[in-house]
Amino acid sequence: MNRGSTRKLLGKARDTVTEVDRIVSSHTYPDDTRTVMVRGLLATMIQYHRSVLLSVQSGIVAPAYSLTRNIINGLRFGLWVISCATQEQVHRIEEDEEFQLTPEMIKDMHSAYSTDPFFYKLKGRWDTQISKYTRERIIELGRWHTGLSAGLDFDEAKIRDVTTAATLCVVLLAAKFLEYQKHLTDSKQIETLAEDYPPPVS
Repeated sequence: MNRGSTRKLLGKARDTVTEVDRIVSSHTYPDDTRTVMVRGLLATMIQYHRSVLLSVQSGIVAPAYSLTRNIINGLRFGLWVISCATQEQVHRIEEDEEFQLTPEMIKDMHSAYSTDPFFYKLKGRWDTQISKYTRERIIELGRWHTGLSAGLDFDEAKIRDVTTAATLCVVLLAAKFLEYQKHLTDSKQIETLAEDYPPPVS
């Protein structure tokens, strides 16, 4: 295990999302429902990301997985609202607290970004890991172990991967949100923040 590498990554992830927050907060936005919804999702994801880092730093790693699942769901929801949702669907989300994305909606969102190189570069690297993190069942195969301290197995590589996934989800939604708002230079600047993160190893 390389705890030094993990500490370095945690600092990098914190700095990345701090910069994302600074860039996104430097603009004012219209108050239409779609914009307010996605801006709110992004703010919530940033708060969750801070909690992921605190969880990992404290040595209590399990909550980081649940928080990352929330971040991933926020990413999917935000990208779908930006790219696919009709105005009627946006109003339905406002009125229905139980509104959920269907697999068809997620597929439509992927199709909407089918020519987006940044989206597909991250998807190609992280899709398998993202699918693992969104499993809601208590039994998550491959992460349980037995021994002197039985339970979920969180080695340093897995911790770095989940931290990176959470970070890149925030980066991706922020970049696409700014692109949707026509802040293209800042959108590209945020995309560059993802360049130095390695692919998953666990």
